[in-house]
Amino acid sequence: MRLIHTSDWHLGQELHDFDRGPEHDAFLAWLLLLVRRVEADVLVVTGDIYDSGNPSVPAQSRLYRFLSRALALNDCLQIVLIGGNHDSPGRLELPRDLLTEGRLRVVGALPRTGGRPDSGGTVVTLHDRRGDASASCVAMPFLRAADLPPGMGAAGVRALYAEAVEHARAARLPIIATGHMHLHGGEISELSERRIYIGGEAALSSELFDSDISYVALGHLHKPQRVAGPTLIRYAGSPFPMSVVERAYEHSVAIVDIDDSGTATIDLMPIPRHVAFLRVPDEGSSTLEAVEDQLRMLSIDACALDRRPFLEVSVQLFTAEPNLGRRIEEALAMKAVRLLRVERQKLGGDGLLADVIASKSDLVDLKPADVFRRLHQQQFRTDPDEELSALFDEVVAAALEPAREEQLA
Repeated sequence: MRLIHTSDWHLGQELHDFDRGPEHDAFLAWLLLLVRRVEADVLVVTGDIYDSGNPSVPAQSRLYRFLSRALALNDCLQIVLIGGNHDSPGRLELPRDLLTEGRLRVVGALPRTGGRPDSGGTVVTLHDRRGDASASCVAMPFLRAADLPPGMGAAGVRALYAEAVEHARAARLPIIATGHMHLHGGEISELSERRIYIGGEAALSSELFDSDISYVALGHLHKPQRVAGPTLIRYAGSPFPMSVVERAYEHSVAIVDIDDSGTATIDLMPIPRHVAFLRVPDEGSSTLEAVEDQLRMLSIDACALDRRPFLEVSVQLFTAEPNLGRRIEEALAMKAVRLLRVERQKLGGDGLLADVIASKSDLVDLKPADVFRRLHQQQFRTDPDEELSALFDEVVAAALEPAREEQLA
């Protein structure tokens, strides 16, 4: 059986008020062709389908249009979608009964039976293109606090997976598991990933997954990467950079082949990048004069607005520079770029860098944890300790989590 694993589409995302819709359209069109070209039996998307719990109409239309076309163009294709921490479970599950019955499985939230979490209800039988049952998929979505047994914490996560995997074993088929979480050893992306807590833990152990699982398809971390563990565990990553810090990632989808013995092999398919990401300087920061010189030397071909490269600039300042914006604009005169932000790195008298928050673009990237740390320093003249910081992060994660909605019929 052959499946394609992709994740973290973040449909509806805007980057400093720039619409990412054309990039999503380009990716989804490419993915549609790939599914057909490699004759995939299954497409698995592991969460954060949308960028927010209340996605825009265009974002929802993109998802429905893609699902409809993928199923129509590939007679034997199955699609499995799970919810991520950005997704509203009820909204994500809305189209599951509106498309092709039996070929689309959407699990926005952990299923419930009699009001109780039912992890066995996540198990989906996957078929090859001959129609033969070829694998059992534990389609586990992002787990929220209400899904876990009371008082069990991270042990509750393992209990839910153990129950679901035991249910899957009954079919005596290779097992595929999904999840939307942060595992220890996974490399995070600053500026674009919310810190999530599952069972009170910011990162879970890969020992959560048993060795008899053929493949674990994960979402949440935007960098495509494999994580060490008892079996083959992989984050598919996002389809293109969600922030400038992801510009060097080699974005891809995973094509996973599983043989009759349950052995999985992976072939990574690079995703064409629709829009380039630039940073001046490439790393760190430079003086204003050096930045101006580099900007003037940029060679960028004329292109449509939605193909213009994104640009971030980082400038070292020793004193206030009231003409900074004007000087950057003049250095970029007639260059077809989309300026995301100008990061100001002010060198104080003690030689330490102190960031200056002075524009809307800076505020977009300001993290709650940074504000909390600064306020704690102002009031107590010290950084918050590790335990207090962890408690604050957990509160923020709960506040940002989309409210659980009633599952739609």
